Amino acid sequence: MTSETSTPVSGGRTVAGESIRLEGLVKQYRGQPQPAVKKLDLQIDAGDIVAFVGPSGCGKTTTLKMINRLIEPSAGRIYIGDRDVTTENPDKLRQSIGYVIQSGGLFPHWSVAKNVGAIPRVLGTDKKKIAERTDYLLDLVGLDPEEYSSRLPKDMSGGQQQRVGVARALAADPPVLLMDEPFSAVDPITRVRLQDSLIAIQHELAKTIVIVTHDFEEATKLGDKVLILSEGGHVEQYAAPEEILANPATPFVEEFIGSGATLAHLTLSRVKDVEHNAVVTARVGEPSGEVIGRAKAAGQTWVVVVDDNGRPRSWPSLDELQTKPQVSDYLDRRLPTVAQSSTLNDALDSMLAASQGGTLVTDGRGAVIGALTVARVMDVIRGQLADARDDSSDTYESHTDGAKSS
Repeated sequence: MTSETSTPVSGGRTVAGESIRLEGLVKQYRGQPQPAVKKLDLQIDAGDIVAFVGPSGCGKTTTLKMINRLIEPSAGRIYIGDRDVTTENPDKLRQSIGYVIQSGGLFPHWSVAKNVGAIPRVLGTDKKKIAERTDYLLDLVGLDPEEYSSRLPKDMSGGQQQRVGVARALAADPPVLLMDEPFSAVDPITRVRLQDSLIAIQHELAKTIVIVTHDFEEATKLGDKVLILSEGGHVEQYAAPEEILANPATPFVEEFIGSGATLAHLTLSRVKDVEHNAVVTARVGEPSGEVIGRAKAAGQTWVVVVDDNGRPRSWPSLDELQTKPQVSDYLDRRLPTVAQSSTLNDALDSMLAASQGGTLVTDGRGAVIGALTVARVMDVIRGQLADARDDSSDTYESHTDGAKSS
């Protein structure tokens, strides 16, 4: 199994990514009176996820594609690390940058393994190293290499194809990963799981990731920083999500994030920050009597059946367990799960989609580590809304006091 190369950077943090710097970047299309991007300056720190958001026509996708020169800039410079890549061979540049698009963009007649190994093969990497790298990356994105390596894209779900797309983008160990609305073509539950998977991958690899999204909630969940653009690639605000929500820099930003900004704070509250309940786990084939005894001793009325990697398969009640002498191998495809990196919004969505009063909590590799109830999530939400009302009241009083004094 291969591992990522790492580079020490300031502050004691170790990352595998490189910084990106845009200096006076311009894109002027022929025949258009106004530039699509007008003199953009931007610094993206190594190892950060930065989300580009803004209305249609703001230049977010154009800017993303200029970084790897799928779109050539009309003026300005692009630096990755200390390299000025503006004049580099564009094909070689793109081979050194991971790129993920909607629906994975996989070659339909190639197996998963062949898709993942595409760029390393072009670069002349040894076949054994490509096979090891492919297995490592498929495992990293939550796909069993033995089960999925030989599959064709048509035999996989949209979410699985997108995971393969991420694995392929990471295959050559690039320092930078560009993602163009990668999760917009999947259903909401799959989208949450892909977001959580990306956060887990980033925690392990620490690449520099730039993601374009039309969803401000997704931007605040994924981004260490969020770049809000208006028409012409004008920077309205570039800051951490909590700063944007607390202090919108311009009227444009205030309008863009909308009247739901208070509830958007829930996207900053993570499952890992909320106390969750312990669970009793069981393996397929265990005697039901032993499992029931273990659960009763822990005061539980249900257990979580897990696979060899600790990933949940079902959560039968003790009454259901009593009907069979051994724990059965049943996969509940509606089983509600959220990762530690999931937001409280995600947790509620998971419960509602499965019509359950709780959800299982998993770690970065999908192993179950606890459970979270709807009552606990609602307690946190009520507390946050009360705090928001208090803040609004304080702001109103300060404004009225100022008006009276004047």
